[in-house]
Amino acid sequence: MSTEQAPVRQCATCPVRERGAPMCWRALQAQIALLREHGVARRLAPGEILYRQGDPAQGWWLVGRGQVLEYVVDLAGREQIVRLAPAGSVCGMSGLGARAVHWATARAGRRGADVCFVPRQHGQRLAEQDPAILYALLTGMAEEVRLASNRLHGLSMLPARSAIAQVLLSATECTAEGESVITLSRSEIASMVGLATETVVRVLGEFRTEGLIADHGRNRIALCDPCGLHAIAEGLDSK
Repeated sequence: MSTEQAPVRQCATCPVRERGAPMCWRALQAQIALLREHGVARRLAPGEILYRQGDPAQGWWLVGRGQVLEYVVDLAGREQIVRLAPAGSVCGMSGLGARAVHWATARAGRRGADVCFVPRQHGQRLAEQDPAILYALLTGMAEEVRLASNRLHGLSMLPARSAIAQVLLSATECTAEGESVITLSRSEIASMVGLATETVVRVLGEFRTEGLIADHGRNRIALCDPCGLHAIAEGLDSK
């Protein structure tokens, strides 16, 4: 697989970037790319498992293309998606520290993903030697902590429209054509916000009628008006 990196595409300036939409990771890609030169590249097929809950954590992965979903499985076998790692971000964060096992399972999104494995000791040594890499990792992890806190304390308390709008913004992938898409199923969105799938279907129908989103095939939603969704996520719409 070619290790040549595509030019970083900057998304248009929009308030959603200040609220944790994955486009903000693109500002870090040039720095994180330095680590890829020392890692082991792997191409994941759509839905392919990268690691499982309880597996030894011997390092971490950088997402170069696509998206990686991290989820936990309870004793009843139910999945709860806890994080989406977009292009330019880190997944398998247990491998960043001394923790011995992964706390979640990870699989590639529906478009597949290109990832790069960085062994723990190698990555730590590079980070110590290059402040730019350390800064990129710390900044990215700080953003992830902020997003996780918002999801933990916020989504369950928000109206359905606001919660679903936040998930759509946080799950956005930018295609090579500059299109913003979400490749989650209705049930996966419901899992993330703690709502019934029927509620998610109804709200997405409202967003479609309002011109905020459009269906582009099975499990593929395009964002037509990210700023409008941002206003809903912030509770600024009248509905």
